Amino acid sequence: MKVLSPAVTIVLASHMKPYLRDSIESVLAQTRRDMQVLVVDSGQWIGQTDGRSAQMASIYAEYHGHPLIEWVTTGEGPELRRHRCPIGWTTNEVIRAGLIRGRYVSTFYDDDQYGPTFVQRMAGYLDDHPDARAVWCSQDRVRLDPDGTETLVGVIRANGPRGPGQFDCQVDGAQIMIRREVLDAIGDPWLPEDPGDSCRHSDGIFLERLASVVGTVPAIGEVLLRHRFTPLSTYTPSPR
Repeated sequence: MKVLSPAVTIVLASHMKPYLRDSIESVLAQTRRDMQVLVVDSGQWIGQTDGRSAQMASIYAEYHGHPLIEWVTTGEGPELRRHRCPIGWTTNEVIRAGLIRGRYVSTFYDDDQYGPTFVQRMAGYLDDHPDARAVWCSQDRVRLDPDGTETLVGVIRANGPRGPGQFDCQVDGAQIMIRREVLDAIGDPWLPEDPGDSCRHSDGIFLERLASVVGTVPAIGEVLLRHRFTPLSTYTPSPR
């Protein structure tokens, strides 16, 4: 059964990558499960016969009926990248549509993987610290090679509280969990949608907006998730 009043909503944005299955499995392996999982998918694969589309069809068939998962198709066309920042637009559309039911929210993408205690530790911190409006954790950054081997290329260490001016291009958006009401305080558009260089750090721009609203964001020093630079990633790894 779906959780009617979940503690956490996880927004997992997919870009037709075969690594989506790994990301979904990392969510379903969480030790705390009072959550809503929104898998957000363009739907560009529907009715297509190429290899990537076939992979997406297989992943959809395997997971769309899972009781914790709500599969959302945005329906944007392949020309979207020419008009707006896809990551920003996709995330904003989920928020605009009022699909988020959790009192806490995290976002990540189909290159990423949660450690099994991500939800337990992050949501647990917000449960225990009612004055905290967000929390961040450490993240491993690895390169996934075509043969499947992984190489650690760096860590973004949650080495203490951070505030305005300390997030953009320094922290990955997947490292944050926020209270749902903070989205209302930030306002639409949450992430930038214009094309150009802002797309490469759209989550950083969002985090600076977040910091301007909440002030200091406390830290959990543990590495609770992994960002993978895959053969299909659109940028190269940086150790940060």
